[in-house]
Amino acid sequence: MYSRHHQRYQEQAIQTASPEQLILKLYNLGVASCENGDRSKLRAVLVELISSLNFDEGGDLANRLYAIYEFCLNESAVGDLDAVQEMLEGLRDAWKEGVLEKQLA
Repeated sequence: MYSRHHQRYQEQAIQTASPEQLILKLYNLGVASCENGDRSKLRAVLVELISSLNFDEGGDLANRLYAIYEFCLNESAVGDLDAVQEMLEGLRDAWKEGVLEKQLA
């Protein structure tokens, strides 16, 4: 019963989240996937982060993020998940500070 309620809550939280909040959720899921050693889930998160990039509006920043996500994607296949986790945590913290906090101000 708890599982079904929790799943519905999560679905509603995703449906009502802003695009900026969804990116934060992806970063959190990526970090958790690293902690759990779940490489397949981590790869799915990274692919989603890559697909969320807007190269027309994002310019150089989008290109830099793409390079970071690609590096993480390659590392997630055979490399060090601690390094990927550290990068995702840094991106997540910067995202929270640079995007989400400005929305609340």
